Amino acid sequence: MKVEWLLWFFLLIVCFSWVNGLEFEEDNEFAEFEVADEKKTETTEEVVPDETPKVKVPEEEAFAEFETTEKKVPEEAKDDFSDIAEEEEYDAFDSKVEEGAEEKKTLEIKPLTFADIPTHFRSNWSSYQVEAVALFIIFLYTVNYFIGKQRNQSLAYRWFDDNIEFLRDQFALVGDDGISENPDGTLIKETDSSYLVWCSGRVGISGMLSQMKLVKRQDVIGTVYNWFRPKTDRVIHKIDLDKNEIDSVIFVMGNKKSVAKAVKDYTDLATYAIERKGLERFGLPASFALHAEIAETISAILDPFVVQHLQKYEKYIDLIHITDQFCGVKLQEGETYTRLPDTSENMFFTFNVIDSPDSLEVNRALLNLTFYLLEKLRRYRLSREGKVKAEKKRQSFADSFLKVTHQQRQEAMQARREEQARERKQRLIEEEDPEKQRRLQKLEDKREQRAKAPKMKQLRLK
Repeated sequence: MKVEWLLWFFLLIVCFSWVNGLEFEEDNEFAEFEVADEKKTETTEEVVPDETPKVKVPEEEAFAEFETTEKKVPEEAKDDFSDIAEEEEYDAFDSKVEEGAEEKKTLEIKPLTFADIPTHFRSNWSSYQVEAVALFIIFLYTVNYFIGKQRNQSLAYRWFDDNIEFLRDQFALVGDDGISENPDGTLIKETDSSYLVWCSGRVGISGMLSQMKLVKRQDVIGTVYNWFRPKTDRVIHKIDLDKNEIDSVIFVMGNKKSVAKAVKDYTDLATYAIERKGLERFGLPASFALHAEIAETISAILDPFVVQHLQKYEKYIDLIHITDQFCGVKLQEGETYTRLPDTSENMFFTFNVIDSPDSLEVNRALLNLTFYLLEKLRRYRLSREGKVKAEKKRQSFADSFLKVTHQQRQEAMQARREEQARERKQRLIEEEDPEKQRRLQKLEDKREQRAKAPKMKQLRLK
């Protein structure tokens, strides 16, 4: 718990520093872009072409120079060498025009441009605050996962080590996982918050499954949710009894909230069990509730030894459920059974696991209570009146169930008949032999006539 508080303290410090950074940050939202533009301008100014650009000679100057040269030539020479001079002057003019075009092309080279590079990480830490918070949350979740996983594992193995010797006194095989060559002393890890122990080898029962349902300490969200709605670690012992090992008994007692939830969820309790008042005369704690099918089973189960343990370990006992008609949880709204559900004889003991100095003594006492009630219920038999009352309730439930499901069964039978008729017609169509086809057609006609004929009963008088 100290480590969890320390982690949350560090998270608050990071959030506080982030808020302060946002308060003192400059209002200029375009500062980064201005810095990038300044750098771009400086870079552009520093770029100097390596070659000195040539001077451009305009075409007008070339024409003027040509005319001046033409004026300077004497008329006598012009007459004698007019053809040669004109050719040379035109060649010189063409060469100057070509040089001017080349110089124009060289001057039209575009300056170099550089891509905008984002600012360095160290120059602006405020831009990465969201990423820093996300990384810190991931780090916090990872640390909490490993710490919570290790704590759940240590709690499960500590409980198993404290009770394995007592379980070996009660069963021939303890901790069988079905895989190991040595099927003994194995704690099965189902999830990070659920561990299983399977025990077998005892007269009257097929086995006992002990499941440890621990708080999800490895999950940060589950840990925070547990602060608002605290939960405790629990161990559930489910005992599967052999057929006809116990009499017609349906009984549940324990914490009021747990009992109310069980009566709402399980079919056997919702159908047969009735809430019993006046628990003070039985000596049960005020925080307990009790539902039972037959009243006489209450006094038979709650003897002085059981009542003493219930009073002494009130905060450790969550639920005790004994039934010979267990068929699982109730169906969801809109779902129905097509046939009467299969039932089994089971006993459920749910105990709270509280880490304390005397936890070893408490675990031994609760396991002792479990096997005491197991042997007591195996020996217990209802009176004749109680047996008749229990059988009437079970028969009444079966009759009401058949009435409810009668329409569903009729619809299912009609669907099967239609499916069989379609198969016969398909076989008749696919038949290639004309003789067999006629014979199948006659049989089909007879079936249709029998179905259409009125049903009459024949009475014979002697």
